[in-house]
Amino acid sequence: MNGYFRIVIDARGTGLELIPPADGGEGIKVGELKDYLDRIGVPYDTMAINSALYQLKEEKTFLVLNSNKIAPVDEKCDIQVGFDKMSASLRLYPKSEGGSDITKEQIMTAIEDAKIKFGVDISAIDQLLAEKKYCTDIMIAKGTLPTAGRDATINYYFDTNNKARPELNEDGSVDFFKLNTLHHCTNGQVLAEIIPEERGQDGVDVFGTVTLAREVKKAKFDHGRNLQISEDGLKLISMVDGHVTYVNGAVFVSDVYTVEDVGPSTGNIEYHGNVEVRGNVCENFEIKTDGDVFVNGVVEGAYIEAGGNIVIARGMHGQNKGKLVAGGNVIAKFISAAEVSAKGFVEAEQILNATVIAGTEVNAEAGKGLITGGRTVAKKAVNVKNAGSPMGANTIIEVGVDPEAKKRVATLQKDISEKSKSINQMKSVLSALSAKLQSGTKLTPEQITNLKAIQKTLKTEQEQFQQDMEELQNLDEMIKFDDSAHIDVRGTMHLGVTITISGINMAIKSEYTFCRLIKKGADIVSTNI
Repeated sequence: MNGYFRIVIDARGTGLELIPPADGGEGIKVGELKDYLDRIGVPYDTMAINSALYQLKEEKTFLVLNSNKIAPVDEKCDIQVGFDKMSASLRLYPKSEGGSDITKEQIMTAIEDAKIKFGVDISAIDQLLAEKKYCTDIMIAKGTLPTAGRDATINYYFDTNNKARPELNEDGSVDFFKLNTLHHCTNGQVLAEIIPEERGQDGVDVFGTVTLAREVKKAKFDHGRNLQISEDGLKLISMVDGHVTYVNGAVFVSDVYTVEDVGPSTGNIEYHGNVEVRGNVCENFEIKTDGDVFVNGVVEGAYIEAGGNIVIARGMHGQNKGKLVAGGNVIAKFISAAEVSAKGFVEAEQILNATVIAGTEVNAEAGKGLITGGRTVAKKAVNVKNAGSPMGANTIIEVGVDPEAKKRVATLQKDISEKSKSINQMKSVLSALSAKLQSGTKLTPEQITNLKAIQKTLKTEQEQFQQDMEELQNLDEMIKFDDSAHIDVRGTMHLGVTITISGINMAIKSEYTFCRLIKKGADIVSTNI
């Protein structure tokens, strides 16, 4: 029990009875005592009160405040609201002899005067009136915090990893047929399922102010043909026996289109699904698909564009006009005099006089593991056995991202923050006007004009916000590897090679062997692998 005090009025005048705490309770707070005396208008000697409280031990004591007798003092209460406005507590002060007990109605009036409207605990008040506890915080109102809710998610029931690399044999060669990049599915098979969102509960403080719960994100399927969504909208189901792939957040199911050679007998190929070429792709012909392309032979000066991976078992003679564009990875025995672009990695035993640009890394470590001539670019890493040539072939290798990309990220983050605030403000205005309409209030012509203008502006802002978010996501994806960008050399990097790491350039003036090249400050340095 906390220590407390009580006004005593007798022949000596007006005094204080000081009751010490018991069972580990709090002692009397000098500030609280003085505030109480000021509240009831009783003059006092500060030094006398301080001295009496200091000397108060285990027995209650009495202190004369003055010789004047005041009218009996009733039981009183004081209400305090927490800093976060999520709780309110009441402290009760005893009456003097002849004073009146505080009533439930008086407490409820004090609560009303404090503008407390929500979460009042009547049972706590009843218990306090039944079992008086003085100078003790009794929680009499409690708000509710908003709950976070849960965003919707999608569970995929197949392997969504599109980063399969060829198996490296003990002799250093690569088995390009052991890729296991096709994921089979059957008619009626559930490939993905949405776990619906759960909206959080709004919070309310003791003053009745509502704090809205965070908006939860819904989920929807992004998919190609040969798929259907269940009646409840929660399951994605294959309609055919085929292969399932996951590309940039979308699910595709297709049969594999198989041909012997791509040439005069077939013409150019455009297909929604995977394409397998058992032989070669001839010069000047094209393959375009939103799936994967598998070529068991050689690609000559041809154009291949795939939404997924491109695998060429015997390599590519680009003849300075061939081009590969992949939404996934490119894997080839060799790449010569060609232009290659992949959002994933590029893997080849030899890259000769080619332009190769990879979203993650370029690997040329198997077999001869050679990159010579041309330009090789990767966001994360270039892993090579031998780079350049003893004859000093002009070879460019770049990793990391342009510093301008990071500046663009900062600009986008600022724009997104400002747009978010603007959108929330417009939503609040629209919500207020909507509430007026629902209550039957008629809007003035000016208010209706403003309503339409805000709705139009809100739509434009939301569209731009979405575009900025997508651009920021793409840039984040680009620069996530930048701090660890490196070039690994497991053989020799010869003179004539020019390297760039995250915007820092260096021409190789002496051979580097078995090392890792990284950016350190404004320089490029070599370290152990």
